[in-house]
Amino acid sequence: MMDKRDKKIRRLEDERNQLMAENQELKYIINDIQSVNDIMREDIEKECAAECGCIVIEGSRTSAAYQDLVGILLANNYSVEVIPMDERRKLKIIIKESEV
Repeated sequence: MMDKRDKKIRRLEDERNQLMAENQELKYIINDIQSVNDIMREDIEKECAAECGCIVIEGSRTSAAYQDLVGILLANNYSVEVIPMDERRKLKIIIKESEV
């Protein structure tokens, strides 16, 4: 009778040890994820803080309006990100602080 009980206790202890090891591993994974999340949050906050505004214009990168606007912005130490819109008939120009 005692032998059966000992086997069950041993099996439960093994299961407990396995669960404790898995729990510890999950804690490490959560810590890693939180670290990555913190870094990404900082990067996103910096990116958003650098944004000054955006303008949508008609035309393409070769249009005079685009060339003039971007030229003025760059001459005044801004950087720009350009996103084609409306099947490339419009451009969204995101104005950012210079990355210098």
